Amino acid sequence: MIKVKTFFPNSQNPLHHERLDEDINAFLANHNITVIDIKYSTAAICNNGINAIYYSAMLVYQTNE
Repeated sequence: MIKVKTFFPNSQNPLHHERLDEDINAFLANHNITVIDIKYSTAAICNNGINAIYYSAMLVYQTNE
């Protein structure tokens, strides 16, 4: 069965993209899956003079069960 998992760190830390990688790697280490694709996305947002960049990823995978 093909499934998807979305990763979106909720953090104001400017290095939260590293946490995104850690979250994906932890998921891969703890599940018996075959990765089909990983889609990364970034969004730059400016709100009232405050700039932020948000990272997210969608993992497309197949279960090995």
